[in-house]
This record gives sequence, C-alpha cells and structure tokens, in this order.
Amino acid sequence: MDTLLHAKILLAADVESLKTGSLDQRYVSKAEHIIGGESYQLVQQFVDQFKGKVNIAGDISTSSVLRALSVFLEAEVIKAGQENEMLFLAIALLQTFIQNNYTGPAARLNAVSGLFSKTEAETGAINKALIRSLAIMGQSAYELMDDPLYLVLSLLLLEQVTGQGSLFDTTPGEEPSLPVISPESTSAWLAVAFWWRARALLTHLSLIPEPSGFQASVAATIYQSTDLAHAVVKELPENVDEHFKRQLYAAYYLENVKCSLAINTEHLCLPSLTKVKKITNFEFVMTGARATRTKYQQKAHAGLIILAKSSTFQNVAVNAKSVAPEIFTLESDLLLEKPHFESIADEPLHGQIYSKRPKLDLDSGYEEDKLLPLALRQENIPKSLLDLDPNNQPALSDYDNIQLLLRLYTIKNTTPAKDPLVEEELTALLSRILYQDGAKDWSVFARSLWERSIIETTKAKTIERGLLQMQSLVEELDIKIQSKLIPSLDEINVASRLSYIHQLPFLPRWELDATLAEKYMSLGILKSAVEIYERLGMACETALCYAAVGDEKKAEEILLQRIKENDSDARAYSIMGDIKQDPSFWEKSWEIGKYVNAKNSLARYYFNPPPKSGIQPNYSATLKHLNDSLKQYPLSFETWYFYGCVGLQCGKMELAAEAFSRCVSLDPYHALSWSNLSAAYMKMDKLKEAYSCLKRAIASDAQKNWKIWENYMLVAVKLNEWDDVLVACRQLVSIRRDKAGEGSIDLPIVEKLVELLVTSEYPAETEMFSYFQKSCMEFICNTLPQVVTTSARCWRLVARVELWRKRPWASLECHEKAYRAVSHNPDLEIDEKVWNDTVDACEDLVAAYESLGEMEGKYGPGSLVCKDWKYKCRSTIKALTSKGKGRWDDSPGWDRLIEARNQI
Repeated sequence: MDTLLHAKILLAADVESLKTGSLDQRYVSKAEHIIGGESYQLVQQFVDQFKGKVNIAGDISTSSVLRALSVFLEAEVIKAGQENEMLFLAIALLQTFIQNNYTGPAARLNAVSGLFSKTEAETGAINKALIRSLAIMGQSAYELMDDPLYLVLSLLLLEQVTGQGSLFDTTPGEEPSLPVISPESTSAWLAVAFWWRARALLTHLSLIPEPSGFQASVAATIYQSTDLAHAVVKELPENVDEHFKRQLYAAYYLENVKCSLAINTEHLCLPSLTKVKKITNFEFVMTGARATRTKYQQKAHAGLIILAKSSTFQNVAVNAKSVAPEIFTLESDLLLEKPHFESIADEPLHGQIYSKRPKLDLDSGYEEDKLLPLALRQENIPKSLLDLDPNNQPALSDYDNIQLLLRLYTIKNTTPAKDPLVEEELTALLSRILYQDGAKDWSVFARSLWERSIIETTKAKTIERGLLQMQSLVEELDIKIQSKLIPSLDEINVASRLSYIHQLPFLPRWELDATLAEKYMSLGILKSAVEIYERLGMACETALCYAAVGDEKKAEEILLQRIKENDSDARAYSIMGDIKQDPSFWEKSWEIGKYVNAKNSLARYYFNPPPKSGIQPNYSATLKHLNDSLKQYPLSFETWYFYGCVGLQCGKMELAAEAFSRCVSLDPYHALSWSNLSAAYMKMDKLKEAYSCLKRAIASDAQKNWKIWENYMLVAVKLNEWDDVLVACRQLVSIRRDKAGEGSIDLPIVEKLVELLVTSEYPAETEMFSYFQKSCMEFICNTLPQVVTTSARCWRLVARVELWRKRPWASLECHEKAYRAVSHNPDLEIDEKVWNDTVDACEDLVAAYESLGEMEGKYGPGSLVCKDWKYKCRSTIKALTSKGKGRWDDSPGWDRLIEARNQI
C-alpha cells in the first residue's frame, strides 16, 4: 500500500480511500498535508523537533554550512529503517520551497533561525552561503529567493535515499555516477525517490539563467525511459484500476517533456507528447474556419481554430474550491473579446482549407503525429471533432490542457520568434484553453493567460490588456510585492496552485517580473525595465539591458560593481568579456566557475578574431575551448554543431563525425547535422555511411535545400543507386528551376540516366514499364522540356529517349529544337567556335531527317514522320549558309555544309 500512497502523492490525488486500510496512518496524514498544500506544517514540525541542532564549525561559508547540514542529517535524520520518513520530509521541503518561490502565497516560516539558532546577522550570512551552494557551473542562483535551506535539505535527503553521489561537492573534470533504473531491479519506492529527485533537480535548474551542469544530465537520465513509471506501476495493488495507472504514465510523459524543455533538448519532446496523447485519448486538430474578429466586421475571414475534446482524466488532481485568476477583458470599442467562428460544417468544402501556410499539399490528409495535427480539408477532420460547436467547445481535462501548453512551449522553442504565422497558431492553442466553460485549474489557467499576454504585448491593439494582465498575474502570486495595482483575492487555494506544478515548465516569481521588464525594454520603456531588474537584484540583466541600447559604458560599470560585490559570479565576468571582447574576462570566468558560455565565447573569438585583435584564426585553440565546454555540459546542441563545423574546416574528420553524431542524437530531425555528418564520412571514404546519413537528411525537412540533394545524388552515383540518383535529379530541377533555369540540370548525370534507359529492353505490349523506366521517361520527356532553353545537348538526350519510346516524330522535333537552340546564338557571326557548333548541329539535324523522316508517323500506317525531309534538309542548310556567307565561306565548316548539301 505504500506504493499506492506515494503514487497518489505523485499525482496530487485524493487519499481519503486509504484512511480505512492497513496503511500506517501517520504516512496518510503526511500525504494529506502535502497534497492539500500544507507541506509547511511538516516542515514546521521538523524545525521544532530539531531546534538549534545544526552547528557550524568556524566561519560561515558555503562549505562550512553544507558540512554542518550533512553532519546534522547524518546524526539526527538519516537512520536505518527511516527511509520513508526521510522521503516524506524531502517532499515536504521541496513543495514548501516551490510554494514560497513559484506559486504563492508564501508560508511564513524561518527554518534557518530555528535549526541554526543564530543571530539575525548570522542568519543572513547563512542564507547567502546556501544560495551560493546552489550555483551551477559558475552561474549564481537567484540571490533574492526565499528559504534556500528547504531546497538544499531536500536535495541532500534525496541524494541519500536514492544512494547517489552528491552534486554539491563535484570537482572539475569529475563526472558523477548516473542513476540506472530498470523495472526488474528497481523497487517502486526507489523509483518514486528517483522521480522526486528529478523534480528537485529541475527546480534547482530553474534557479539559474541557463541550463548547465550535471544536474541536467542526471534529471535527463531519470526521465529518459518509461522504466521509471513501469517500476512504480508494477508494485501497485491488484485492485488498482487501469485508469489510475494510465494517469501515472501520463504524468511521467508530461514531465519528460518538461525536462526536455528545461535542458534545451526540445527536439525530443514530440515522441513523448504523442504517447501521452494516446494514453489520455485526447483528440484535437488545427484547421481553418472563417471568423469575425471586430464588432463592425460584416464578412468573416479565414482564421485558425483548435477543435479538441477530452475523453478521460477529468479532475485528476485535488483542486476543490479552485479560484481562477482574474481575466482582464479587452475593453476595446473595435475588437471582439474572442473571435466568433462560423460553423465549419456550413462552409463550402473549398473554403475549409487551412490556408495560412503557402504551398501546402492539399491532397494530404489528417497528420496525427505532429506538434499541431492539421486537417487541411473538412473531410480530414475526425468525425468526433467535426460535430463540435467552434464557439462553445466542451471543457478539456487538466492533463489535456497541459498537453496543449507543452506543445505551445515546444513550438516557441523550435520556431523563429515573432513570426506572425506562428503567433496565430499559438493564439489558437491558448484560445482553446481560455475560452472554455467549467472549473479551471489556477496554475494551468494562469499560465495560459501569461502566454497570451506575452503575445498580446507585441500588438498595438492588445498591448494594454497584455501588460495589465501580466502585472496582475505577478501580483496574484502574493510574494514580495511592495505595492499592488490589483486588489488581492480573498481566497487562495494553495493545493490547486501546486497540483500540476511538476508537469508545467517552472516559472519562478522573479522570472515573471523579469519577463515584464523585457516587455518594457522592447517597448522602449528603459527606466521601468531597469527599475524592475534593480528591484530583483539582477545586475547581469541590468547590464545587458543597457548594452542592448548601446550604453556599453554603463553596462561595464554595473558589471564591475557586481564583480566587486561577488567575485565568484562567473556569468558576470563572461558578460563583461562579451561586451569588451576581452579574452581575459572569459578565462577568469572559466577559472572561477567553469562557466561554459565563457569557453564558447573564447572558441568564437579564436575562430573569427575581431580585426582590432591583430591575431589570426586559431582552430586548435577553438577546438580546445569547445572541448572543455562540452565536457562540462554535453547536452548543448549548438556547441556540438559548432565543434563539428570547426572539425570540417580544419580537416579533422573523425572529430567532426563524432560531433555531428552527437548532434543527431540530440535532434534526430536536424537535416544540416545529417548532411555534415555525411560530408565527414565522405572524406573518410565511408560512402555507405554517408549515403545513409544523406537519406536521413532529405527525410528531415530538407526538401528545399538543393546542396543536400546534390550531395545525395553524387553519393548515390558512386554507389550505383540509380533509382535514388533519378529522384535527386528530379528534386534538384524542381528546387532550382525558378532561379537557375537549365543550370539546374546536371547534364553528365542525366546522360548516364539516359544511357541506362535506352540500353534497357523496351517492354513488350503485354509487359509493364519498370519503376526506373517509367520515372526516367517522365523526367526526361516531360520535366526537362519545361526547363531547357538554349541547351542543344539536353534536347538531343530527350530525342534519344523519344526514339527509344518508338516515337520518332517526337524525337525529330527534339532534334529541330536542338538545332534552333544553337542557330539562334547571337555570336554565330563573330565566333568561329559557335559557327562550328552550329554546323555540327545542322549535320545532326540533317542526319535525323534522313534516318527518321521515312519512318511510320504519328498517325499510324500510311503516315510518315516527315514526308518532305529532303526539302527540309536543303532548306536548313541553305538558311545556315546564308548566315555564314561572307564571313565563314572559307572555313572548314562551310566546306562541310556544302558537302552535306551535295549528298542529299
């Protein structure tokens, strides 16, 4: 039953049914406190029990405080047989920290003064030491957070209960052991402990500006396979229904996506999103519908809409008496509060096309396994969604709303910022969450309002509402807000705010404020932005704010003051180096904190030194700095990609192959990484591997990259994969024909294809053409004539294929076009080479008339290809001699023409 209790805590589900069982009721009571948003009571009991028990030996420093806490836990808390007590305490500490810094309202406890029994001044010094202990790779944790002790204790306890090495005392170059989880050897209790440790590590990562360090690697390892959920589910009691088990799997996959977003591996989100969608039986699709958006609009125009319906998991978490955040209306005399959609089913079929993206394949149907499944036509919309009223859709379950939000974050992280088409898609997602009736979870609804506000602040007609809504949401957290513009709510349900905090990407209160400052900055309200950054104590952001508007001197002053106050802030040193382009600051940043961005900046500096530096590019130094960076943070796709490009540049192909292999493992759909990996293999004479990589590249959204297709074609030629050569040739012509014209045709390759075709046996009437024959004929005889303008050589190739097809009349037409292409050259009368080429073409045409003219023509028996072929031969020669008379009548070409005329 312990497993079921812990599973309910993971899901924040009701434990009322466990009060009458054989389970230890002390644990049930603890679980009730945690799920009910009263974790702080367990923390208070812990502080009261061990009041004054933590003793610091010597001066107050980061190491002395951590040592004192470790000694205290070892002596007083960590005891054999008490692992469950330790896990409950770790969970309560983590949840209380999150309440105080993320969801609000803050629980007013002071555990530091209780456990340490120090004066107020010493308590402040201990808090600063605890905050310094949460720094990762030279990046300081946010210095004005509340109660860092709770998170530090939670992390220490979770390291103990999982039996893993501590991440607080890792030395440079040392890699901690990564957890190994399997459903056979890992107990359910241990899997739960690992699960909470991953949650705590993601909380820790959210305290620093950029993800880095071993915390990201450990969290990713815990979440990397479903064995975590399998290990918990396998030990649940037999009477637990499948519905509850599916909830656990759904929560796992949602947190897996959250982890990928947190550590910048968002390209791995889609598989987990697809799986959780199937687990919850969630149905949704994006399509087009006509809508009116203003009060005076008479005619509806095309817009985007999400049609969605939940099947399971209604009201998963305990969120009774949930009070949704206040929504600010648009208060516009022009715009509607929300678009009014016309019924999709009443619109003509041709109007149901999702028309916001150009050149879509309208014949493609409903594509389910995408971030945004699209239905391009009415008949592609699933029947269960087609009946929905677009203006009054049913309420979605909280898990399904979270799925939409996570898809929104994935799209934001993988698409260009401020793209109007992307913003329309995001708005459609948010509208589906916000404009639904029924009970609303505070966290899910507040996050949706926040994301909508960010989009609205980019548009003149909605910016006022967006900024006011952002200000309101910051104030509703009820955390460290000095003066409020919005009246406080009377009722705050802490449990509701914490229900889904571990499935949604973390947004600490200071990050909300900082985002508001960024919005002020983007609007040119520099003073307000700086005031917020200064209030938040974000010196680096303040400096970047001034640097962004060109006041680099002020930025340097702020950074120097920051370094003076905290000489261990590696990020401040690195930003100073970025502004001054001075390698000494980056080297200092790396020395004091192993800050990976400092190494990346050094690598870029030596790869492409500024002109004023007076130094030459140094690829060896670049590779060394990138290697140091990747040792510390191996999950950085951008760093691996740069590393591989430098390897290609300086001829280190094995290094480049390793780098791009890591890139494609982090993002299996990055076409350029696959292409560059193939380039490295080609240089290493590994053609089959290169060919395989190029196949992955062209399958990974590279349909318009002609260089990748050209490489694919050349490798396929070397491997005699002629079907693929033909496909690549066709694609190259399709991509480049508008800009390069007949330059898009690779004639030597096309000649080889033609040779293969015409040397194959033409099928009998009862036989079918092979795939190659059919495709090659279509390409040579239909596609190429639409592209060719001046290439006689290309027309002759078409003529050969037409003759092989037993269409001599079409072959003769191609010979005529080949001759015209050459004879219309304006250099004919001044350039002897052009004259000789034209004579050659004339001889070819005369030979074609002679050999094809008397064959059976287009209209069957009795018809000829060219009845008057002799006349046409003489006319062609006569026309050419007229052009060359007086200029080329003493040339060898002239003599050949006269001889050809005499032979007719």
